[in-house]
Amino acid sequence: MTPLPLSSSHGKKAGFTLVEIAIAISILAVALIALLGLMPAGMSNFRKAMDASVTAQIAQRLMHDMEEAEFSTLIDITHLPTDATGYCPPNFSFRAPIVQAPKLRYFDEQGEEVILQGTTPSALERQQIVYHVNIRIIPRAILPTINETGSNVAQITIQIARNPGNQTIPIVAGSASDPNIPSRNLFQTTTGVTILTYSACLGNNQGI
Repeated sequence: MTPLPLSSSHGKKAGFTLVEIAIAISILAVALIALLGLMPAGMSNFRKAMDASVTAQIAQRLMHDMEEAEFSTLIDITHLPTDATGYCPPNFSFRAPIVQAPKLRYFDEQGEEVILQGTTPSALERQQIVYHVNIRIIPRAILPTINETGSNVAQITIQIARNPGNQTIPIVAGSASDPNIPSRNLFQTTTGVTILTYSACLGNNQGI
């Protein structure tokens, strides 16, 4: 049998030239730069979605607690000013929990409440706090479809500010019953702080 001749290309190996490697690296670099450019927007959207989810949970929990409370306690009826009807003025508002001693509430990254040991957050508590909560109550809310003259409905506004830097957030001042300042007793817009607002009306079915 006659042996087959050996191929003349038997000792050659396939490979990449320096130019091909340079082109491949350039394409990869362009792709990575494009992906890195999208990351800040993606992280920002993720942060907003997380904030919306956590703040909604906090607001739902607080609103549920107020629904379960006695209406007279909720509106702090003992300390309300009165008008000619014997009830508080229709535009009066105060910051919870009571007229004479309003205070903020604080929550951590997971939406768990941080209970202060003192009147102001300590250094350790400030490390835990991410969300600052302000609650405003209008004991005598005026509804457009109801000729309300008594203590039938209270309007609750819950503001939740994402404020991990623990900046001081100013509160809108003015007379507590001034109809020309509808934002009284609410957080003012503050640079670097995201504020989400939830509002609801609670009816009085307790005969007061």
